[in-house]
Amino acid sequence: MNDAHELLLKKTHEYFKANQLWEAKRTHAAGMRVRKILSELRHLATARREEIQAVRAEKPKVKSPAYRKSKLKADGDQNV
Repeated sequence: MNDAHELLLKKTHEYFKANQLWEAKRTHAAGMRVRKILSELRHLATARREEIQAVRAEKPKVKSPAYRKSKLKADGDQNV
């Protein structure tokens, strides 16, 4: 799997643990840790999103069969 994906999974697990601690204790320090992890998750998600967009930019754009069928039907209705 992708490195960014693995980091996201690891950080999500870390968030889950930190959030449970914060929910149990509601301390200032625990809240700061949870917020820091959430910020890191946001940055990791952005990086992963950019990786996916780069792959999609390289691939040819292919429409689904349902989309093509609806376009053919719409074009046929205009020719009548």
